[in-house]
Amino acid sequence: MAASEWQRLVGDPSVLGGLYEGHSPALDDCELFYVHADERDNSVTVGFDTMRLPSCPRLEWSEVAYNRFEFYLLFSGVTDFQVNGWGMREAREVDFVTVPGEAIKVSLGGTGSGVHFVASSMRLARTRVYLASDVP
Repeated sequence: MAASEWQRLVGDPSVLGGLYEGHSPALDDCELFYVHADERDNSVTVGFDTMRLPSCPRLEWSEVAYNRFEFYLLFSGVTDFQVNGWGMREAREVDFVTVPGEAIKVSLGGTGSGVHFVASSMRLARTRVYLASDVP
């Protein structure tokens, strides 16, 4: 994935841009850990976790200790939804590309495997900070 596509889409002020002063974490700094498809709303929610903490944290986060940040992106108006297997390899291959009509083509996995769809919109659905142990 071209870093500029990730940065432009996720770094938008309506997504993570406000929390990171316009410099959201790079895709390589984020781990995909959650995918939920909801056929009732034609939506897909994708969750990421990162150790790169927001530079403009929310006020309520000052009351807790944390060293990790997770965020969920909600893709709406989903079409062309395909699932062709899922595993650790697919979770490491993430690609967001804008296509004509301001839609976003999402690929979670490579050619021939993973979860792939097109969405008419994307928004930040949920955020959470937490304290992760350094000890396995």
